[in-house]
Amino acid sequence: MSSSNTHFPLSFATMRFVMPKRRSLSELESFTLGLVWQIGPCTAYAIRQRMLDSPSAQWSGSAGAIYPLMRRLKSRGLLRVRQEATGRRRHETYSMTPAGLKALKEWIGPPMSDEAITVTYDPLRSRVRFLGVLSPRQQLAWLKAAMEVLEEVERRVKEWEKLYSGDDEFMELVARTGELDVQSRRTWMREAIAAKSAGERRSRRP
Repeated sequence: MSSSNTHFPLSFATMRFVMPKRRSLSELESFTLGLVWQIGPCTAYAIRQRMLDSPSAQWSGSAGAIYPLMRRLKSRGLLRVRQEATGRRRHETYSMTPAGLKALKEWIGPPMSDEAITVTYDPLRSRVRFLGVLSPRQQLAWLKAAMEVLEEVERRVKEWEKLYSGDDEFMELVARTGELDVQSRRTWMREAIAAKSAGERRSRRP
């Protein structure tokens, strides 16, 4: 039998170069690492609560996935866990490992990852794209309702700011970008309402 038709097993040395790379961390996993670093040794419940307190749905909607996520980070050596007891209740306290700190710094960058090179996530903007499915009157009503929603967003941003922005200068920067984001979205919505109202008036002219 010729050697060209013989399949030899790969040696260990060769396998090191053909094995797939370790899966990179998701945005949520990296953000969770950051929270563990920021809060200090903490439970998964504490991380989940921080996300639920956020005025941004980007993270708060993922709070239910935190428990298995933190176990994954532990299995990858990015977090360490310690069993502790409070009275009769036992809980797991997570803290950062050197490998976890290295992964967090790599996520922050530079260089920036592809996930960071994007416009701000905005569920209202996603819906605006398909407003053509509504009647003109419904479209105007939707825009006005969206403006009211932004008032609620502003209220949540201010509540979050009272809770966390005094922690350090960078948390204050996060709060400030939330304020500016709401302002820009309201400006955008006012322009949309004005344009839509003007179009409605023109359409009613004889």
